[in-house]
Amino acid sequence: MFFPFANAQFTRVQDLLRFLISPNPPHVQAVQASSVPPEPPQAVQAASAPPKPSQPFSPLSSLWSMIYPSKPQGSSPSESTQPIEIKATTHASLFALIIGIDQYKSAALDDLGGAVADAKAVKSYLETTLGVPESQIQTLYNTEATRDAIVDNILALQTNPSIKKGDAILIFYAGHGGTGKAPAGWDAGGSEIQILLSHDAIYEGKDGMVYGIPDRTMASLLGKLAHEKSDNITVIFDCCHSGSLTRNERSRLVRGVKVKVDIPSDLDRYIWKGQRGAAIEPGFLKGGLHTHVLLAACGAQETAKENSTGTRGVFTKALLDTLVAVGADKLTYTELIQRLPTLLQQNPQCEGTNRHRILFNAKAPSQHRQLYIVREDEGGDYVMEGGAAHGITQGATFDVYRDRDCITTEAPLAKMTVEDPPSPFTTVLSGPQFNIGEQAFALQTGAGAEEDLIVHIAMDPKLENVFRAMAEEIKSNNTGQRRVRAVDEIEKAHLGMALENDKIVFNILNPLVTVYGLKRIPQQLDLKVEKVRRVLRSAAHFHWHLHRTGKDKIPQGMIKIEYVKLISNMDTGTEITTPQGENLIHEGVVDLVVKKGDMYGMRLTNNYNMDLYVSIFYFDNSDLSIISYYQPPIAAGDLDPPLLKGESLAVGYGAGGAQPFKYFLPKGRDLDVGFVKIFISSEPVDLSAVPQASPFEDTRAPLVEKKKSPILWST
Repeated sequence: MFFPFANAQFTRVQDLLRFLISPNPPHVQAVQASSVPPEPPQAVQAASAPPKPSQPFSPLSSLWSMIYPSKPQGSSPSESTQPIEIKATTHASLFALIIGIDQYKSAALDDLGGAVADAKAVKSYLETTLGVPESQIQTLYNTEATRDAIVDNILALQTNPSIKKGDAILIFYAGHGGTGKAPAGWDAGGSEIQILLSHDAIYEGKDGMVYGIPDRTMASLLGKLAHEKSDNITVIFDCCHSGSLTRNERSRLVRGVKVKVDIPSDLDRYIWKGQRGAAIEPGFLKGGLHTHVLLAACGAQETAKENSTGTRGVFTKALLDTLVAVGADKLTYTELIQRLPTLLQQNPQCEGTNRHRILFNAKAPSQHRQLYIVREDEGGDYVMEGGAAHGITQGATFDVYRDRDCITTEAPLAKMTVEDPPSPFTTVLSGPQFNIGEQAFALQTGAGAEEDLIVHIAMDPKLENVFRAMAEEIKSNNTGQRRVRAVDEIEKAHLGMALENDKIVFNILNPLVTVYGLKRIPQQLDLKVEKVRRVLRSAAHFHWHLHRTGKDKIPQGMIKIEYVKLISNMDTGTEITTPQGENLIHEGVVDLVVKKGDMYGMRLTNNYNMDLYVSIFYFDNSDLSIISYYQPPIAAGDLDPPLLKGESLAVGYGAGGAQPFKYFLPKGRDLDVGFVKIFISSEPVDLSAVPQASPFEDTRAPLVEKKKSPILWST
């Protein structure tokens, strides 16, 4: 088919796009040339001026001014790329519950020395640095922090009329944490529970034993709070739940104990009764948190400590020092944890699906910034702490900066390229020699050719805006942007685009999807450039992460994957979801008949010879969204592997802490096809940049040396 454009006609998409994006587009030998050859855009400024009478008007002029807008005289090329800007936010709409406990009623619990001081320091920070009114901060210190008071104050946040939907809520706790035996019916996915210990916990008075606050109760309280006030909730725990120390071994400087009092299975049933809809499960210190972001003082097998004088918790002190130095409105939760100084045998953790939001803000930065540490090795190579497992490919480009804070204010130290295939977890950067200091930080500025999105577009003159969008996207220099390539051979493409009834339609070309009868994305687009560009960007991201694989292959059967239906177990008087029936995976496929209210989960069993890290995502072919099913935490140092050798990880139920999976069919359709992809590695890999919303929606709105394991990453 001929495509008439700019006094020329094209039969190949590549020829048209090459013509559009060339800085000095050549004259095209037209198949049927017009009587007047096209006017090359020798001066972009002339595009907006009326054509001279002696020259015929060329439609390329107005198009070219759109793709290459004119700039004021004297502007430099660098000025066309605006720096990432995160505007300062007011915190007058932040509400806080601050709990600090040094004094314990029970003889089974040692008193602490710095928990109340931590709590008061947090309160002072909120008032003096963030400007939070004192009337919006509730404190519970020592004897005030009884079990009933803690629970009642969290419940009160749900009904507080001053807290509007979306307002920031902070819950801070400093004191003892602990672990205990899971009650009957609570052990789906784990044999132990985690417990917060109030001032009167593990104390038997005239009204009977006062129990600590178990993870199930806390998770239910947070789930209901998120339902009422939104998920803009930050939880900070300066305590530990390892329970690994006996009483004789414990120190007053450690904020954690082993709880030996059995907890009744119906404890706090009035709180978590009817919680099925919110799908909250035990284990608030696990991945998959959707209701809040958790900042924890240490890993699951570590202890949270106070300083040598017992006057402050080392985690809270480091946290506040970092916040004061950098500013809460400039940091995401992940960046905050990564900026903390090294703490002796204590690695703070950041957990939750919203951990890339700005602190106390329901919005994420306008552009995701994933920075990689770069160091110079003994051989003089610049080695970046990120590799193939992170999605880095040969040909990718990076700007290297001296520190995190100068990315938006200073020129990079060097521009580097990935010339050789990356290792799983590290990459050697090639480029000019420069003084790197102790370390530097790399920001990806371009993707390798392996990441290109390949598109087939029907040659239709009405698709002029699609080709404009393609041209803009191809020449785009957005940070880390993947490229888009057009091909004439449909069998080589990831995605097809055509015009039907003056709407752009997107055809699915992946045979793994079309074999089940899903051949088109249900949504259609108007002929608008920016909407097309947004879909192309999302499609590139979607297809790259869906199709990329690790070089290591785990032997068949070493990782057992089960996909199970969940039921609410009422026999025990609880509403804990548990697996029922057989594994639903048959020859790699789960075939579901969608029914409202049905819930599903996964169980991974590690029969391999090492502990593993996993991340799990759902790729929705109907709208190009990517949903996080499970991600491990982010840590300031070492991170506990979630899938231990010989053990299982429950996802969507039990101690995994994630919400059950629920499915629905798009309106007007009786079929949907998606992929569940599991990323597996022997070292922690931050894949929190993988999830994305659908482009069809309106989205505006270590000091201790550890034994090294063999390197592995797979999918």
